[in-house]
Amino acid sequence: MQFAINNSSAIEALSLQDETATVTFTGGRSYDYSVADVTAFVSALSDVISKKESVGRFVNQAIRSERLQKVAA
Repeated sequence: MQFAINNSSAIEALSLQDETATVTFTGGRSYDYSVADVTAFVSALSDVISKKESVGRFVNQAIRSERLQKVAA
């Protein structure tokens, strides 16, 4: 599942497959994160996008709160 990210200075793209979110940051760096509660994450992200809020802030908060956990390379 691909999410359309517009007007973000931090995030170029975000996709979700099974329980793994791939976040592409500005500059092209991509990182994989495991998502514990996919339904809640998708719902919250969709809400942020629809309200034109900061996707970068949302992703940063999700990483800090461990809703997104970096997958070891």
